[in-house]
Amino acid sequence: MAKNKPNKNIPLPIFIIICAVLLFAIYTSVSTIALAIWGDSVIGTVDGYHARLDDTNAGSNRSRTVSKGYWFMANGKEYRGYVIYQSDEAWPSLDEGETRSERIRYLSFFPYVSKPAMLCDFDEMGEAAIIYHILAPIGCVLLLLLVIRTARRGKKKKTAAKKPVASQIIEQRSDTDMFCPNCGSKLSEGASFCSGCGTKIQENAPGVCTACGAELPEGAEFCIGCGAAVNLATPEPMEPSQATAPAPSQSGTGLVGFSDRYNSPEILAAAQKNKKSSIGCMWILVFVPLIGFPIAGLLMEDFPFGESLIIGIGIALVMLVVNLLALRKTRQPMWEGVVVNKYSKVRQKHRDNPETYTEFNTVISTDAGKKKTIVEDGGRQNMYDYLSVGDRVRYHPRFGTYEKYDKSKDRIIYCNVCTMMNPIQNDRCKRCNNLLFK
Repeated sequence: MAKNKPNKNIPLPIFIIICAVLLFAIYTSVSTIALAIWGDSVIGTVDGYHARLDDTNAGSNRSRTVSKGYWFMANGKEYRGYVIYQSDEAWPSLDEGETRSERIRYLSFFPYVSKPAMLCDFDEMGEAAIIYHILAPIGCVLLLLLVIRTARRGKKKKTAAKKPVASQIIEQRSDTDMFCPNCGSKLSEGASFCSGCGTKIQENAPGVCTACGAELPEGAEFCIGCGAAVNLATPEPMEPSQATAPAPSQSGTGLVGFSDRYNSPEILAAAQKNKKSSIGCMWILVFVPLIGFPIAGLLMEDFPFGESLIIGIGIALVMLVVNLLALRKTRQPMWEGVVVNKYSKVRQKHRDNPETYTEFNTVISTDAGKKKTIVEDGGRQNMYDYLSVGDRVRYHPRFGTYEKYDKSKDRIIYCNVCTMMNPIQNDRCKRCNNLLFK
């Protein structure tokens, strides 16, 4: 009896509960940090208090869950709040109508966000609680993204399972017909031979002659157009010149015109890998200052924690914006244009520093009428030396690289995946082993 495969999809109610818990945890920690930095203080009134002893073997003021209700006045209006937290305090329970006074922190621009001061003052929280409230939102965000990604993956698998088998076979055939399995060149619809290397295509296509493409009657063993054998078991007559003719050389093909390899499965996989690496580096550059500066504020006496936290958050936000803009460029459409100008400038590194450097600029006029400038400095002027005025180029946003239209007179070719310089006769990059755009 066959075993049923376990269902890895997340049920919708469980998914909603998990997301709600994670969002609440994020709100709790972020609001605590915000109240500690930007919150105002006011004396409030506690009108509800209860402390439950969770561990009967613990001391009288240990292992307690405290629930507290309070209200306070801010901007001439009354606001109420309620908190539950773990604490060592064990105040006596309040009788009916009895109240206590306690300092409350709130956000002046949104007083609904409030907490007792003892829960959000850095001096009273302690270093462990401060580090927890900094790291907790980061961990919850990562878990939330993981849960959402898992749910989407399960939805895609469920959708794919509903498709009929016939449609899957059609998709597989269209993928293999799009590019030559030998050289990767793009194939025109219904082609029997690759125009780049001469490899036979659609060898087993039913009802079509693999030699001349003529339609075959049902049950035919030889083509009525050219006489070629239809069945592989039937010996096919070949002329001596055809039997001994070598395959056409690829050394001189594909040097004039833009390559179609940018859309091959291998290059698409390399682009996806680069995108994942870029996203990983982005999160590292965001989290390092967000975590490093607050820790430095805790360890260094002359570096106030509040100031270190603000600096860390500011740098993290700047790095997040910069990286998001860089990722956005990879989603822009591909464009083509012509090199219209090249020039270099001598610039100073700093206003007060006499040290200079040379900036190399290559100006491209796109087909849409826009001006794009390739700026290179620091001794690297690869595109400045590679491109000439009048060259037609294509920009590949997936890699941020440029491809020249006419490569027939070049001795080198740049890899559009890793920008490595290769001899023009190479078909693959000698560093990353990806297909060169030829």
